[in-house]
Amino acid sequence: MNRIQKHVFSGLLLLAISAFTLFQFLLNYDIKLEIWMSQHPVAFYRIEMWFGGKCIGVSPQGRVETMFCNPRDKQYFQFLPDGKLVFGDVRNIYGNSYHDNDSSGKCVKEGTLGLELGDCIVALKFHLPPNSSFLYSQPSPHKCLSPVNITSEGLIPKLFPINHDPVTLTSCDQDASRITLYKEAEFQEDRKYLKLPLPTSNPECDFPGCGINSPLPPASLVRTTDRCIVLSNCITVLTKTARRPLLVLRMIDSIRKFEKYRDIPVVVYDDGIGPHSEEIMKKIAEYPNLRYVIGEERDIGISQGRNLGLQLVRTKYFLLLDDDNLFLPSTNLEILVEILDTTDASLVGGKYSNQMDFSALLKFDYQTVKMTNKTLPQLRTHNKKGGCRSANDTIPTFPQCMRCEVTANNFLAKTRDVIEVGGWSKELKAQEHLDLFVRLKAARKKVVYCPSHQVANVKPFYNSAMQVKGYHSLRHGKSKQMRILFSNRWNVVHRYDYEEVL
Repeated sequence: MNRIQKHVFSGLLLLAISAFTLFQFLLNYDIKLEIWMSQHPVAFYRIEMWFGGKCIGVSPQGRVETMFCNPRDKQYFQFLPDGKLVFGDVRNIYGNSYHDNDSSGKCVKEGTLGLELGDCIVALKFHLPPNSSFLYSQPSPHKCLSPVNITSEGLIPKLFPINHDPVTLTSCDQDASRITLYKEAEFQEDRKYLKLPLPTSNPECDFPGCGINSPLPPASLVRTTDRCIVLSNCITVLTKTARRPLLVLRMIDSIRKFEKYRDIPVVVYDDGIGPHSEEIMKKIAEYPNLRYVIGEERDIGISQGRNLGLQLVRTKYFLLLDDDNLFLPSTNLEILVEILDTTDASLVGGKYSNQMDFSALLKFDYQTVKMTNKTLPQLRTHNKKGGCRSANDTIPTFPQCMRCEVTANNFLAKTRDVIEVGGWSKELKAQEHLDLFVRLKAARKKVVYCPSHQVANVKPFYNSAMQVKGYHSLRHGKSKQMRILFSNRWNVVHRYDYEEVL
């Protein structure tokens, strides 16, 4: 054997050894993965960007990008024991077809303009520390999964991503890189109303919210023997406040001015830390029907505070009021109770005496933006200035009340029915009001509007002792973020957020 033949033979031998080593590695990896899978139930997760509300998904071309969190689409991932991130079902790695998407069973790896799917052997590894909201890369602990803007200066984490923005590893941004992991079953339950059948009558309305459009008939009379005789046995006032106890006491005093209402119990949830001053706590204790709960966390938001307060309600109905509301001679709880007692309505709302008529009907559809000529999915409140009064679908035996789909934050509701639709969405610290009414409509819960029932909305002066320092920032500082979260939650582009999609 000459020298050339020896070199060729050595090269082939080395290649064979390398191939055998690779085969052994792949075999061992598959065996380890199969053993791990046999010991762990398959768990799928949706990855939602905490600040903007978009989900991480995969395009038909295999690019990892942001998109609406759509329960109709497969957007879930699974974490392997070595930190690799599988799109879809890990069982597809072995060719056991579980889903019909060709991308299922592939792992997240680095691409040319962001992350993409590829072979799991060369995939990236991730690490989600306990109680963390950031998906770090391994071995670099300073890079996180983030949606990005591609700029001349490089990849910049994007706070409010839009559909089809690339996702990659960047330096961790406190807000733009923050994620929320949802187990797939929990996500499907939370967004189940986006899976209602789409209307056949309007095939052009083809995005998930369109399935909610079907209007409900006006509330109809029902036979019942469970009538409310004593109001205090049937109604609990529910109020969420943020360190404004003096406003709460002013509200309760306005209720107690009316003998027929003075014994109605009140539940208040205050999301502050620690008790108020001794003087204020003594004043609170003077109200025997008041249950004033001070939370253990600061700024949990309106939604979660109301949900925690709702858990304490023991009556079949609750009256939602804001802490700056006041009862008036035109406040008429009797008619609200009678409607809930005698019809199939779930909620009856009234009007603020000193504000415009906020009653409205809801509709999902497409709307064209004039500036860009783009047609975008929208949620519209039809004829917002008195839409329900204009439609005038009155209720049997209650001609002064009418079918509605949105009312002001002054309503009496069946406790059971609001709990059934999940209460208020806890991720929405503001902009929670419309979200509840969308879910009530989706769940086929009927809403009635009675403008003759009124309360006043009287905000305290900026420097009043009833106003807490920093309240305006606390209440409205997150308004833009919450509007975008609300819009993304329902897979629409909110009219106030056009600047995000121009």
